[in-house]
Amino acid sequence: MDNSNTIKLSEKELSARLNKETINHPVTLSLGVVGLLSGVAGVLFSSSELFMVIVGVSFFTLTGCLFFVLNRSVIGKHKAMLKIIEQLRTETRTKREQMSESIKTGLIKFKKSNALHQLNQLKEKFETFNSVLNLQFDNDEMTHGRYLTTAEQLYLGAVDNLRSYMILCHSISAIDIKHIERQLKKKELPEDTKNTLSQRLAIYQSTAEEMDDILAANEQVMTKIDEVTSSLGSIQTREGLGEVRLNTAMQEIQVLINRTEKYDISNNRK
Repeated sequence: MDNSNTIKLSEKELSARLNKETINHPVTLSLGVVGLLSGVAGVLFSSSELFMVIVGVSFFTLTGCLFFVLNRSVIGKHKAMLKIIEQLRTETRTKREQMSESIKTGLIKFKKSNALHQLNQLKEKFETFNSVLNLQFDNDEMTHGRYLTTAEQLYLGAVDNLRSYMILCHSISAIDIKHIERQLKKKELPEDTKNTLSQRLAIYQSTAEEMDDILAANEQVMTKIDEVTSSLGSIQTREGLGEVRLNTAMQEIQVLINRTEKYDISNNRK
């Protein structure tokens, strides 16, 4: 998963994104430009009969621009942030669903039962987390959106890991490892042939180790999802401890999200 696309969900980072979107919004830009140009025109044509009309246009457009900015940044800030979070979640959900189907097909093709089991487990664990979250927070709460989107990123990173796993399966599918091992057992094997076969064997083994690392990393992801689900469920019964554990788990999730970039083949090729 490309780290540059990692969604930042702290209140500070959401505010920064909201401010950037507000400044670059078509309404802000159009009203601001019209107001400024009208102001300049008012200065240039101060002696004209149209001076008051120009000043009026400048005043109302700049006032409208200011009101729009204040409405998004202060008055309707909460609603605007929730909209941003929902946009990010929609993008993430669409990508996740598309990836899951293609990965499932590939894993079935290569008969990778362990990886396929992980894919199913990840989906089940994320859905369980989502259910517990819905019981603890209302959908229109900022906390709900932040936790859901963060956990969804972790889930998507693990699914993306399995995509890399599937690609690695493709990369070594043409290497007949059993044939190579049989050939290497022959005593009267030419040295050049032996070196060539040993090199192919090393490629296969190195790739297989990388695939094992991916599955191990995903086990950590599933454990973290279980942990954050448990922490979320304990908030009402053990409020103080639950909140501390939940916050800690969500911080650790961000670390895991960044770590998933290690297994993204597209990033390694940059």
